[in-house]
Amino acid sequence: MKQELPEWAKKHKISGTQIIQIGSNYYLYKIKSIWDRKKGRARKVTEKYLGKITPQGIIKPKYERLKEGLSNITVKEFGATDFCFSITSDIYELLKKYFPFYYKELYVFSMLRFFHCTAIKNVAHYYITSDLSERIRDCKVSPKSISGILKDIGMKRKTVVDFLKNFLKGRKFQVIDLTHVFSYSEDIIGSTLGHNSEGQYIPQINLVMIFSLKEKHPGFFRIVPGSIRDIKVLHKTIQEAEIKEAVIIADKGFYSNSNIEFLQEHGLGYIIPLKRNNLLIDYSFIESTDRRGFDGYFIFEKRVIWHKERVEKGKRVILFFDEKLKAEEEKDIVGHIDGGSFSIERFYDIQYRLGSISVITNTDLTAKEVYELLKGRVEIEQSFDTLKNLLNADRVYLRDDIMLQGWMFINFLSLLYYYRVYMKLRGAELLKKYSVKDLIIHLRRIYKLKINDKWVTSEIPKTSRKILEKLNFNLHIT
Repeated sequence: MKQELPEWAKKHKISGTQIIQIGSNYYLYKIKSIWDRKKGRARKVTEKYLGKITPQGIIKPKYERLKEGLSNITVKEFGATDFCFSITSDIYELLKKYFPFYYKELYVFSMLRFFHCTAIKNVAHYYITSDLSERIRDCKVSPKSISGILKDIGMKRKTVVDFLKNFLKGRKFQVIDLTHVFSYSEDIIGSTLGHNSEGQYIPQINLVMIFSLKEKHPGFFRIVPGSIRDIKVLHKTIQEAEIKEAVIIADKGFYSNSNIEFLQEHGLGYIIPLKRNNLLIDYSFIESTDRRGFDGYFIFEKRVIWHKERVEKGKRVILFFDEKLKAEEEKDIVGHIDGGSFSIERFYDIQYRLGSISVITNTDLTAKEVYELLKGRVEIEQSFDTLKNLLNADRVYLRDDIMLQGWMFINFLSLLYYYRVYMKLRGAELLKKYSVKDLIIHLRRIYKLKINDKWVTSEIPKTSRKILEKLNFNLHIT
């Protein structure tokens, strides 16, 4: 027999609701009536569970209580922001010095580019969900504001150069190189048809980069039209940066008599690799297995490197020989011989060149110092790869050349942050296990929660915690 509802339960029954008794408990549901065409009458439909009725009132469903609780909690990304801000605060201060009117926007946009490869239209979203919005307040990050800042930056090349010089002071050895950056904007005049290193003939601009090998970070950049790729570009970049003791460490495609003459004429140091068929290289002493034909050897990354130096037509040519490299190259070639894409006769012709690297230089450095600098050139190649791949900066859709300058400045700042993190990983011997991107992903999983007007950190995932311990870094909750 159905029991009469108690008064404390009955008072919650209003229009559009129904109370259902299950055992000794009472539950409230939201209902409505709909017309059933088949039955020719209205029928009742339950829409929503509203909660359990008790003498003290209605206990709402758990998900509703949780939702109400979370409405009073602010959640923001914290781990990556806290770590990166702590190791780039000097850059933030330099931006404040040189760009006092919008240094906050420059730092926030460039950091979010580093974290998320974010486009201009998405900066505001990432800003308000990051601890950057608490740490650096009142940033103007609308698309219109950022576009205006990029244009203003593009018109202040001298200020940009003065800022960049802070990353070149006291640096003796620099790598200077040039790469292509595509542009599909019809309004960018500097974007001209030109062949890049990959043989592509499309609209592009060229980016000249100066890289400090000692400090392991990029130090300067300059944009030039895509059709220009000669030695004078590097010289003008050195002049603009006001570098006194630069050493250009180029790639094999850079060598030519005219380039060497230009470098000599302008007093520029250089270390330039030579193609293995260059007539300046003498392989005759390698034909003997007797190592006494070399000038000596040194150890580089646990590998024995033999070297031989000679002066050819007044030019210093150094040949380096790596037995392990020779074995690797010989194994690769033999594989092609077996596959029919390489002849044994061709192998016999080049066998003594395998495992060798030759350079021409006008420096007075030892053979070991030259080799170390040459191998360090990998750092700038990694810079270009990072700029293009990680930061997605090789597809430029901007309105004009002026905005392009500002855009590349933002990406250069992001590259600086990348290398700060890279060096921290390197110092903690974590690079074999985690890339820079890996680190940022793991640290972004650490959140900052504001509960009852007090900030606390979220639970820290195990991997994120181990990384922080290895880096010897403690999060800073304020």
